[in-house]
Amino acid sequence: MPCHSAITENNLYVGPNETVEEVLKKIKKAKVFAAAVVDEEGTFLGTFSEKVVLNNLIPVSVAMADGVQIDIKVQAAPGIAKRLAKVMPLPVYDLMDRKPAKVSPDDPIWQGVSTLTKSGEPLCVIDEKGKFLGMITYGSLVKDLQDTTTSDS
Repeated sequence: MPCHSAITENNLYVGPNETVEEVLKKIKKAKVFAAAVVDEEGTFLGTFSEKVVLNNLIPVSVAMADGVQIDIKVQAAPGIAKRLAKVMPLPVYDLMDRKPAKVSPDDPIWQGVSTLTKSGEPLCVIDEKGKFLGMITYGSLVKDLQDTTTSDS
């Protein structure tokens, strides 16, 4: 059984120049975990989600003048809300995850299960031409496996 059989029915596609605010509204309305960011030709560029936004709000490490990074986070509790306001008008291209977990449509389903459980994120199904075909979530994967066992009995 190939991975493409477990693609969710509800997928959201957005363009790279749509704003963070616009896409967050679309994600909420569509009731999806993430949106696929695709260019005009439908080529997959990355994913965008609330998690991506929150990751961009995390205080950054202190950088010294000579380029040395100190792994001490700057306290920024009141600043996080302000940082969120600043990212809302940005294009999703600036924040998107460029290396999300992905599988090809013909990969075996066991590979999808393994990749999904390791990544913890929905999987992007990308064909050999770089086109986004859909996402695989925990729910869609379990449903596909249940449907398979039901049809086998």
